Amino acid sequence: MRKTGWFIFLLAAAWLSFGTALAQPLPVPDVTVLINRDGVNVRISPALGADVLGFVPAGWTAPATGRSPDNQWIRIDFNGQEGWVGFPVINLFGDINTLPVADPRSIPYGGFESPRSGATDASGPISGRLADSGLRLRAGPSTAYPVLANPLRYTVFPVLGRTANNAWLQVNFNGTLGWVTAGFVELSGGSLLDLPIDGIVASAAPVSQDSQDNYLGTLRLMLERLNLAQPSLDSIRGTWTTVALGQRSACQNFPARPSDINIANPLLAANFPTLEPLRVDFNSAMTQVRLAVDLWIEACGQPQPASGVIGEATVIGALNAIQNADGLFADLRRRITALLPPDLELGANQCLFTFDEQFDILDVIGIGQVIQGQFTPRKTAFGYCFDAPAGAALRIEVLTVRGNQSPLVAVSPFDNPTQFLAVGRAVAGQNLITLGPVRITASGRYLLIIADQGADGRTEPLTGDFALLISNVAGVTILGPGLGIDPNTGQVIVNPVQAISTPVPAALATATVGGTVVCPSTAFTCSQLFTCEEARACLQAGNFSLDPDNDTVPCEENLCTGG
Repeated sequence: MRKTGWFIFLLAAAWLSFGTALAQPLPVPDVTVLINRDGVNVRISPALGADVLGFVPAGWTAPATGRSPDNQWIRIDFNGQEGWVGFPVINLFGDINTLPVADPRSIPYGGFESPRSGATDASGPISGRLADSGLRLRAGPSTAYPVLANPLRYTVFPVLGRTANNAWLQVNFNGTLGWVTAGFVELSGGSLLDLPIDGIVASAAPVSQDSQDNYLGTLRLMLERLNLAQPSLDSIRGTWTTVALGQRSACQNFPARPSDINIANPLLAANFPTLEPLRVDFNSAMTQVRLAVDLWIEACGQPQPASGVIGEATVIGALNAIQNADGLFADLRRRITALLPPDLELGANQCLFTFDEQFDILDVIGIGQVIQGQFTPRKTAFGYCFDAPAGAALRIEVLTVRGNQSPLVAVSPFDNPTQFLAVGRAVAGQNLITLGPVRITASGRYLLIIADQGADGRTEPLTGDFALLISNVAGVTILGPGLGIDPNTGQVIVNPVQAISTPVPAALATATVGGTVVCPSTAFTCSQLFTCEEARACLQAGNFSLDPDNDTVPCEENLCTGG
């Protein structure tokens, strides 16, 4: 979230606290859609296969009100509803870049910069009463927006806005700002026309950053909510079982009515195939429990017949709801548990790494510690986590000791594994990959992955030994690799990195990283570099493969030919 977004939300909260609603309608850019063929589908969301609202003929025009993030779909007003049409069945007149980015599946109405859904404490003189059950509170005025809550029949809430066609109302339901269809709401305290078009801005933005912690946290929350709802299910099951056996049950201490779960729009969109089926089944389970509880509350509120026996249809309906909830509870527990990493007792030198709904236990390694591993056909990748302080300059070396592996090395923050800080690949004829110096700007935990990238012409099964060393070379002049192989024993040896008090050779003194010439990559070979200055910078950064004769002059064959 950009700072300007937070500033808008703070302003919204301040103004709402003084009772002044932000009632400005959303701007409509001067962009027009022209349908260029007959029978074009208008869909409720920007996706092939989404529900179709209707069809429009060739020559039909409408103002464009938004665009999808990939610019492949345009939002229009279609008979008072949000509709989407895609290229190439349209001609667009105007600048597409002036249209706001929108997507009802992941972006709240108004966008994240000015959301018309989210948290709020706003109120107003106009109130609404839900006249029917089954109404859903959504993140925007369309059935394509995610469901935020399911208000019960006869719920009363402040009404704060409307759409231009009066088909949808913006309401505050228990602190959540969202949209409901107007046809099921009875207004009091004012006229529908008194409400601002497009409503007000939420006082707090929806969660706008997805992370693995949020994903796993949502799964754990679902599991905890199931456990919290279990006593209600058990209690109402006992009540209706007693009634079904023809006995009386006390009309008091009614079980708690469990509520539905709301998943933040961006998190739901990022993990839609996994979370959406769980959300639907979770809310269906809670609906079944509430139905069984409500039927008992309603039965207790009615005059009882002399026999004290409740109607058979009511009993059957309640027992069916309980049976459905039982099945959903068990199935949800099974599915959620399978997605969660186990509660493991990690050792002092272990870390739990989770990514893309998968998890693994990795070793924690230290800076300056030599790590050795072995590739096999079954073990083609290794992961490690390490801690590094701010200000460190890390040199990462991976040495091929023996074998036919072709390693790839990547370093990234532990909590953001796709944000690579450095990547290196094996080069034919060289047995040492050197990355760095990798500048560490924030203290924290980092991830290092070594994987075999395969090799053309490999005929034998993968096998090979490697050694890994991470060194902090901040403030140190590097004159040689840290890892090597003893020519007599074939064992891995370590050359410690030390500060040099003697003058640095002139050939290396000109290769200062941080000047006007820098090393583009310490994994480059001489043929991939363009100038002698770049080669000197890369040698100074630790790529000693550029100077095989160790005379401090790199790439003598093609770049630094003058010595």
